[in-house]
Amino acid sequence: MKTPDIRVPQKPFIDRQHFPYGFKKSGDFSITEANLLSQYGKTLAGLESGELTPETADETHFVAMLKGEEAAENSLEKAWLKYIKLARGRKQFYTLHSTASNQSDYDDDYSDDEFDVA
Repeated sequence: MKTPDIRVPQKPFIDRQHFPYGFKKSGDFSITEANLLSQYGKTLAGLESGELTPETADETHFVAMLKGEEAAENSLEKAWLKYIKLARGRKQFYTLHSTASNQSDYDDDYSDDEFDVA
């Protein structure tokens, strides 16, 4: 894998709000993706927010990719898109029941009265 020509910040990138135990322990990212996000994440976040201006061809491509002008080409860009989807996307919520809130919605014979068991 080619090393991306993107600035490496002094501190690793951590998102405790969405991944409180870190990228590696979240179960959402491979070890390679977690390492890339930790290593380059601060720079990528800065480029995305506009706090940093692109200085290299890879950084320029990354910004263009975020704008939808280019496709994600390397594993770092794909990992960042995955991070955005998981951190900012809507979480799926599954239930075991339909929209009915209690048993009386299902059964006409159901009663909330106490059962007298002798």
